[in-house]
This record gives sequence, C-alpha cells and structure tokens, in this order.
Amino acid sequence: MSPRTKIESSLYLSLLGFFIDKPSYGYELYKYISKETSFFKIWYLKQSQFYGFLERLFHEGFLSQTMIEGDQYPDRKLFTITEPGIQQLEEWIINPVKRGREMRQEFIAKLFMAQNFYKEKIELLVENQKSVCYQWLQNQEVFLIDEKDHFQKLLIDYRTKQIRAMLEWLEQINHEETFGKNLKNSKKIKN
Repeated sequence: MSPRTKIESSLYLSLLGFFIDKPSYGYELYKYISKETSFFKIWYLKQSQFYGFLERLFHEGFLSQTMIEGDQYPDRKLFTITEPGIQQLEEWIINPVKRGREMRQEFIAKLFMAQNFYKEKIELLVENQKSVCYQWLQNQEVFLIDEKDHFQKLLIDYRTKQIRAMLEWLEQINHEETFGKNLKNSKKIKN
C-alpha cells in the first residue's frame, strides 16, 4: 500500500462542460467524447466509470435527468446541466490545482474545458495557476535554506526545475491566447 493518502480528485467535474451546449444521453456523449474530442488523451475513462460519474453528478445536483421512453430501444436517461452545475463548472475551471502532480491531468482538463466552452476564462485560469506555482517555487527556496542532506537538495532542485517548466508553459499559454486575441482584433480592424 502506498504511504501517500488518496486524494479525492475533482476531475469528474470536467464532464459538466460537455452539457453546456445541449442535453445528452450518456451513451451518445461517451461515444462523442471518446471518438471526436481529444479529451480522452487527458483522461481515459471506461464506459462504466463514465456512467458512474454521470450518476454522481446527478446525485450532487449538478445534472438533472429525464427518462425518455424508447420504442425500438430501452428507456434512456437524458442528462441536462443544472444552474448549480454551471456555477460549479465555472468555479472549478478558474480554481488552480493545489499540487504539482495535478497539473498533468486536472489543470489540462480545466484548460480543455475553458478552451472549448469558456474562452473568456482562460486568462484567469492561467493567472491563478501561475500565482500558485510562484508560491510553490518560494516554498522550495525556503526548504533549500536549511537543508543539509545532499539527496534532499537534489530533490528540491528537481522540484524547482519542474515548477519553472510549468511556469514557462503557463506563460506560453498566455502569450498564445493574447496573440490570438490581438490577431483576431487586428483582422476586425482591417475589415
């Protein structure tokens, strides 16, 4: 058994984004996400896990469901995002991840949702995450001050370089988003 405690992930909240544009049936949405988006490159879900998360979102009040009777197929559940679901998704998107290991999956899922459904929130998401990364960096510098063990110094150095790489990547996102906005605005001005 791992000495680390299991951390409850809020990654499942990302699924709410797929209901922003329209209600969906679970099976059709699963097919769409797995075959027509790049979301599964971020988070691969088995179909049974996917249905479990839809039920969880329903029980938490973030999705509503309507049973649709089928003539030629079994009854199906049509899921719709609720107002609390929209609020939860918007809050989730802009809140930074709290641990570096969550950057690989949860932050990228937030970025995916913002890019596809809330473009106006990308800059806020990135700025919030940069603030947290700078705090992580300061913490590493503090740890290094009193550290005498050579191996621990190597670990702190490794972690510091990881955080700097994250910050560089976040800056790149900001640059690309800003550049994209400026490019769109300059095209509007020319037309």
